[in-house]
Amino acid sequence: MKNKKLILILVIVISILVFIQSCKSTIDISKYATPTFSGINYPLDKEIDFSLSIIETGYAKTPEAFVFKGGNLFKTRKLSHVSILIQHPKGTFVFDTGLGSEIEGQFHDKFTFLDRKIFKFNKLKSLKDILIENEFHPDSINFILPTHLHFDHASGIEDFPKATVWTTREEYNHAISEEATPPAFIKEQYDADFIKWKFLDFNTTTYEIFDESYDVFNDGTVILVKLPGHTKGSLGMFVNLKSGKRYFFTGDLTWAVEAFYLPAEKHAIPRNKVDGDSEKVKEFIVKVHHLAKEKPEIKIIPAHDFNAQKEIAHFPEVER
Repeated sequence: MKNKKLILILVIVISILVFIQSCKSTIDISKYATPTFSGINYPLDKEIDFSLSIIETGYAKTPEAFVFKGGNLFKTRKLSHVSILIQHPKGTFVFDTGLGSEIEGQFHDKFTFLDRKIFKFNKLKSLKDILIENEFHPDSINFILPTHLHFDHASGIEDFPKATVWTTREEYNHAISEEATPPAFIKEQYDADFIKWKFLDFNTTTYEIFDESYDVFNDGTVILVKLPGHTKGSLGMFVNLKSGKRYFFTGDLTWAVEAFYLPAEKHAIPRNKVDGDSEKVKEFIVKVHHLAKEKPEIKIIPAHDFNAQKEIAHFPEVER
């Protein structure tokens, strides 16, 4: 009975805090420089036939006000835990791994009671299991490209022992440091001796509003950019399909696409637990805010925004 009363009190307190924080919604964009648009400097080979699919490994449901400041306290949002599968003639990779095979035990053992309530999820199936069920051999994944190494993005890395893991040196160094702790990082997800790491060297070729970029296949189809703030080495990914469709996958810079248009941060409670540099997050939210207004043809897809993802082909279906 005492535990039930404690949980009820916690729920009431959190609800009040959610309401108070949601009243202060938008970032003051006048404090940040308006970015310069460079255009697309990489030559795009429009004849490359490759595909993109979303693979959903789990989800959570939470009040919208808990997702971004200014969200509706009485509206429920679905947050998805996904992997993005890219099948290209030069290689097959996944952008994030979603929830991996061992996530339930890791989540229970590494998180406090309160954090398990805040970050609770419903597991569907791991990326590896979904691929196998669809007769797609896991060893076909050449490399894994996590947006960052938080628990809900990296927990499937060790399910793919033959895949190389691409990340930035900044992300890796922070993720193995003493500063990287739950509820954001779970080191046992990426500390296996068999993991083969590749550290990305970004160049100064500008891309859209970004000063640095990395052309994954050297053909303009998949371009990485740096989105620091949530973590030190967070990445975003532009995908330019043969059909002319353009996507920008923005990781956990925000959890809902509306936050880029307002623009707005995450709610204070989860933000204080998972965002490493709040000021840097705001700076890059404002950057993407300007991109969204200037280039509406680019579909902006946050890593957990089910509403933004639901119109994109889900594996085994593909977008081309």
